[in-house]
Amino acid sequence: MWFLVQTPHPWRGIRQRPHHLMAWFARRGHRIHWVQPRYLRWLVERRRDFLEARREEPLPGLTVQPVTLLNGERLPAVRRCNRSRLARALGAGSGGGEEAGPRILWLYNPHESHLADAVPHDLLVYDIMDEYRGFPWSPPRIAEEEAELLRRADLVFAGTHALHEAKRAMAGGRVECILSGVDRELFAAAGGHGKAEAAWRTSPAHQAIRRRARRLAGYAGMIDQRLDQSLLRAAARALPDWEFVLVGPTVGELARLRGDPRIHLHPPVRHEDLPWYYRAWDAALLPFVESELTRHINPTKMLEYGAAGTPIVARALPDVARFYADGAWLYREPEEFLAHLREIDLLPPDAPAPRQRAALQWAEERGWDRLADRMLAIVEEMLARRRPH
Repeated sequence: MWFLVQTPHPWRGIRQRPHHLMAWFARRGHRIHWVQPRYLRWLVERRRDFLEARREEPLPGLTVQPVTLLNGERLPAVRRCNRSRLARALGAGSGGGEEAGPRILWLYNPHESHLADAVPHDLLVYDIMDEYRGFPWSPPRIAEEEAELLRRADLVFAGTHALHEAKRAMAGGRVECILSGVDRELFAAAGGHGKAEAAWRTSPAHQAIRRRARRLAGYAGMIDQRLDQSLLRAAARALPDWEFVLVGPTVGELARLRGDPRIHLHPPVRHEDLPWYYRAWDAALLPFVESELTRHINPTKMLEYGAAGTPIVARALPDVARFYADGAWLYREPEEFLAHLREIDLLPPDAPAPRQRAALQWAEERGWDRLADRMLAIVEEMLARRRPH
């Protein structure tokens, strides 16, 4: 099969659901044509990226094609130009004939239903990761545009139970709830056995962190409006033995975090290096506010934290409470957050708590390989039903 993938996520950015799924599809022998937009203002501001952003094949069978778009999509002429460029870029990856196999148009942008008319395909899939109305940058008509894509898609994969419940009534085709997964082998490598243990103890991350604090709580991911800045500031004041490190790209106003000497903003690290950071922490955090956006997420980092064996303190968001209550310290109020960190401070260092053992089991059951194979089986089943008998 040929997967024609349109996503706003750059291949070399933070590894998210699309990256893991398409990498596994490629490993299973399918061809992936990944089209990622880059807007003209980025090229003006980052000329080196413009010169280097060429078509590449980071994995066997997976091609990444950047496509340059214009700003100002509210103007009809700009919108028509951008849509035409996206369609041409996606169409260029279809293999050039029926002998290449079925073409799966796989979309992540909720406002790209127009591609269904412009790109030849055998199956239209919408893999929904977030409640996009909750992002501050979402265009005004995002709800109407997503409703159109849901209506037209042959198959919708919802990455969270909350999204599945919210979107299935609007879908015109089949809807499946497929939660995100974890790279079990990568994150379990930090679990404290043999060479992995030695690598962790000698890693620069571990040594630098332990020079700063007796106890360290960490978060990895986008550092943006989802984080509860007031909670983190209050925890830094109330827990003198703890410091807090936030690893990842920063987006938006973060003045309350930058002003505290015991809250450290760390630049993004390679996905392959994250396990050693997790293992160096005494607690791994999901310190989100509750909002329209966060009420519909099922964070992949819960599985990554769990696979690394690090105690997890997380806000009891709907999907988090539904799927992870047995393996994490969940909170709804700031006092509970502080109490959980104090409890974790008293855990014996060499004996995993029952919650940690439960979190390790999540990872065993939710590897990306199993989830990707399940999704492929559903796609193949739908294609088989469409073939003439």
